[in-house]
Amino acid sequence: MAIGVMSLPTFGPFDLVIGMLLIVFSGILIEQLVYFISWKLQRSTFGVATIFAPILTSAPELSVFLIALYLGNAAVAWGTIVAQPFMAATIIYPVLVLTTFISRYAGRRQYIMPRVDKSVAHPLIVFTIPLIPILFLHPERYSILGRVYGLILLLGYIIYVKKLLKVEKIEKLESKFWLRNYILQTVIAVLAIYLGGEYMVHGIIELGTVFNIDQTALTVILVPIATVIPESIVGLIFLAKGKDDEGVGSVIGEKALYGTFYPGVAMTLGIYTLQPAAVMALVIAVVVSAVEILVV
Repeated sequence: MAIGVMSLPTFGPFDLVIGMLLIVFSGILIEQLVYFISWKLQRSTFGVATIFAPILTSAPELSVFLIALYLGNAAVAWGTIVAQPFMAATIIYPVLVLTTFISRYAGRRQYIMPRVDKSVAHPLIVFTIPLIPILFLHPERYSILGRVYGLILLLGYIIYVKKLLKVEKIEKLESKFWLRNYILQTVIAVLAIYLGGEYMVHGIIELGTVFNIDQTALTVILVPIATVIPESIVGLIFLAKGKDDEGVGSVIGEKALYGTFYPGVAMTLGIYTLQPAAVMALVIAVVVSAVEILVV
C-alpha cells in the first residue's frame, strides 16, 4: 500500500490502534457490500467476493500503479505489481491460516484449516502459473513476446471474470449494510482503507520514537503488516465466520489481479523489468503458492 501525504490529526503511538480499527471497519463494510451486490445482481456470492472485494482493497496499490504509469516511472509501477504476490506469499497466507486456527478454538468455525470446494482451490495454483513465463521474457530480448503475453493475460482475466460472475438465484439479502446507500458505503470503505494505512504507518513511527525502539527494525516487522491488512481483512472476516469459499475467494481475487490483469497491462505497454529483486519476489510467490494449495 502506498502511503500518501494527507495532513491528518495525529495521536502519537495511538495512531496504530486508530489505523487498525479503521481497516477492520472498512473490511466489515466491504463484506456487507459483497452480500448486497450479490443479492442485487443475483450473482454468486463467491464470484462477487472474488472480483469485487480485491478491487476495493487493492485501490491504494492501483492508484500508485496508474499514477506511476502516467508519469512514465516503470520501476515504481512494476515494483507495485511484483511486491503484492511476494507480500501475499510471505504474510497474507500465513495470517489467513492463523486466523482459521484461532477462530476454530474460539468456537467460531468447525475446521482448523480452510476447507473449500475444488473449484475454489484450483485457482490458487492456476493464477500463480502466469507469473512463471514472465521470468523468462526479458524485455531487452523479448519485447514483442512480452507485449503479446501481456495481451493474453488481460484476455484471460476478462474471460475469468465473465465466467465467475454467474447468475445465482438469491431470495433475500443475507446481511444488511450499515449505510443505506451502497455507493456511499463503497466510498467510505475505500477512504477507511486509505486513512487506516496512513494512521498505522504513522503510529509505527511514533511508537519507535516514544519507546526508543530502533525504527528500522520496527518498520521491517510492522510496516508489511500495515500494508497487507487492508488486502486480507475481508478474507479474514469471512474465514473467521467459517465462510471458507468466500474468504479464500478474496485471496484468489488478489491472485487474479496481480497474476494476470496488472502484469498484463504493464507488459502490454512494455513497462516491466526483471531486475534481481523482481525475480526473487516472483520466485518466492510461485514456491509458496505451491505449498499453499496443500494446506487449503
